[in-house]
Amino acid sequence: MKTTIGIIGVGMLGASLAASLPEGRYRRLGWARRHEVGVWALKNGVLDSFCSTADELLKEADIAVICLPVPTIIEYIQKYAVLMKEERVIVTDIGSVKGCIEKAALAEGIRFVGSHPMAGTEKSGPEAMVPGIYGNATVFIVPPYREDAEAVEKVEAMWESVGGRIFRIDSAAHDLLVAHTSHVPHIVSSALALSVLDEPDPIVKEQRFAGCASGFRDTIRVAASSPRMWRDIISHNKTAVIEAINSYEERCTLMKRMIQNDDFDGFEREFGLGKTLIEEWRREKKW
Repeated sequence: MKTTIGIIGVGMLGASLAASLPEGRYRRLGWARRHEVGVWALKNGVLDSFCSTADELLKEADIAVICLPVPTIIEYIQKYAVLMKEERVIVTDIGSVKGCIEKAALAEGIRFVGSHPMAGTEKSGPEAMVPGIYGNATVFIVPPYREDAEAVEKVEAMWESVGGRIFRIDSAAHDLLVAHTSHVPHIVSSALALSVLDEPDPIVKEQRFAGCASGFRDTIRVAASSPRMWRDIISHNKTAVIEAINSYEERCTLMKRMIQNDDFDGFEREFGLGKTLIEEWRREKKW
């Protein structure tokens, strides 16, 4: 018998998940605010069925995956808690912050297991879906402190079926980790783009636009993501993000001091350490 996966929010990541689920194992339901999204998803074979309401989806789903922005995930958990409390339904999500979502879910007493797949692009909307995007991607599974072993195993099995590499972690450790590895890199990318491109002198601006090539393009790519999305993420992970920014600033200050003091031997060693660690990380990721 197929497990029914209900995807609440058929955007880029939700559509990518639906498109990646093995049809032999899973039945794919979806719900989105805009009816035309459902029409598109059915026409393109992304979903097996589109529900007219979230209530309808939650009544049918074995696993409900909330693929919405962080504050909206919390809002939906609170709004639909009565339906989610049915023991048959396991609720998970794809939010990039876990502590606040876990707190909301536990307060409502639902069967909840947090998820965070480390995959995505700077694009949004269902048409930007990427079938196979979760293949070989780390998927953080964040069991609540009142762990439900059966629910955890079923959520992990779903992510493994689309190629995810499971990594269990608690919510506090997760939020500090992603502040370092994802949230601050997006902030740094945006700050770099602004420092180079936000130039009031039109002649200098033209020169800078001309002078930015592929290295700059690759470094600032993620800064083209949704500003609203990143407002929501950062505001829900403020403490961890500040700690991670402090760590980044220490490294920047160290390299700046080396340059100021003509300590280019030290600068070369520091740059070399970064290169070595990058190569080690690439071997680990097989990139």
